[in-house]
Amino acid sequence: MKFQPVIKWSGSKRSQSEEIIKRIPKQEYNTYHEKFCGGCSILYQLLHSNIKFKQYICSDINRGLIDLWNEIKQNPNTVYEEYKKKWEELNIDDDKERKKQYFYTVRERYNKEHNPYDFMFIMRTTTNGMPRYNNKGNFNNSFHVTRNGIKPKTLEKIILKWSNLLNKYDVKFIHSDYCNIKPDKNDLLYLDPPYSGTKGMYYGTIDYNNLWDYLKDCKCDYLLSFDGKITSEDKTYEVPKEIYDKHEYIYSGNSSFRRVIGKSNKEYVEESLYIKSNIK
Repeated sequence: MKFQPVIKWSGSKRSQSEEIIKRIPKQEYNTYHEKFCGGCSILYQLLHSNIKFKQYICSDINRGLIDLWNEIKQNPNTVYEEYKKKWEELNIDDDKERKKQYFYTVRERYNKEHNPYDFMFIMRTTTNGMPRYNNKGNFNNSFHVTRNGIKPKTLEKIILKWSNLLNKYDVKFIHSDYCNIKPDKNDLLYLDPPYSGTKGMYYGTIDYNNLWDYLKDCKCDYLLSFDGKITSEDKTYEVPKEIYDKHEYIYSGNSSFRRVIGKSNKEYVEESLYIKSNIK
């Protein structure tokens, strides 16, 4: 099922979500955990499938992201109204320099105050709609000069659709490092961590050896999306073989990351999906 993201996020699995959902092991689970939740594309696809869980928990170390998710769930009309106000102020005329300065004023305020409504605005008006952070954790992606940002009425429909779905299944959003949440053996875990080449630009860095150790100790089934390969290369990051039962490549289209860092994204990407299941 195709759908519109409410929060655009780098490395989104929207294009892969149907294929990933098909690979969930066929058994009953208690809680679905989506760590490094980002734009929650897998969650959205899952909630529209016939695979049901008793509980849904999404988490991320980025507090600004989690705060915005909770606002979308709890206060969707305010998220819309605040975006509409800023969007109209941004687009009062076509003066590109004034519009750039308006964006940077909101971005600077967000980095000081971390208001989720400011975050929604900059995420919908930044270059390529993608987050980027410096080593101090400040949002530093630029203004998308050639676009005006999604129109408020269009965004309102998307916000309300997501909010209704999140409330229907009472999805929980938690600000937490992945290692602080311990799933039970009857849960299912989906992880989409920052990939090896992103160098911390998606909010912080990650020690992959710690992640592999975490997964080695994990008692539940899980799916892990990670580095893949581009069409001109036949190599991928070497994930320890003991943490998975099955490794597949899933077509992902063009690389948004390569576009954000100013490199060609004409080549197609196949991303890795690692599956660990207690079903033998």
